[in-house]
Amino acid sequence: MSACRSFRPIPGILIALAAVLPGGCDKAASTSGSPGKLGTRTLQSNGKGYEVSFETAPDPIPTNEPFDLKFRITPKQAASSGSAPTVEVDARMPAHFHGMNRAPKVSRQPDGSYKAEGMLFHMPGHWELYFDISQGGRTERAQVDVNLK
Repeated sequence: MSACRSFRPIPGILIALAAVLPGGCDKAASTSGSPGKLGTRTLQSNGKGYEVSFETAPDPIPTNEPFDLKFRITPKQAASSGSAPTVEVDARMPAHFHGMNRAPKVSRQPDGSYKAEGMLFHMPGHWELYFDISQGGRTERAQVDVNLK
């Protein structure tokens, strides 16, 4: 028996995984199926302390053109400090080991929402969009996958 024969079950396993995994990884695609089109999305932070609702302008996200994010951070419990959390927004392409080529400007709006101006996904592919929310010495992250064609 050759060494190659012992690996015969692997193609079957890989085919089964390929059939199952794409549906779980493409959570950011909107129900319309347009790549990069998100509509209004709501995420929960990893520590479950915050909910982030956001939309992009324009929608769908253009490739290699600036876009803005409008978003609202809702704490799950009343904040003990009474001050607004500090929020940072960033995005990365994990398969390419790099992020955006520019840093967005995040500002709090008079109505309590936030705006991140100058976002830029400079190439198509799988991006991870991050909202890092810091308050009282603790940081939580809300994250979503964006598949840009």
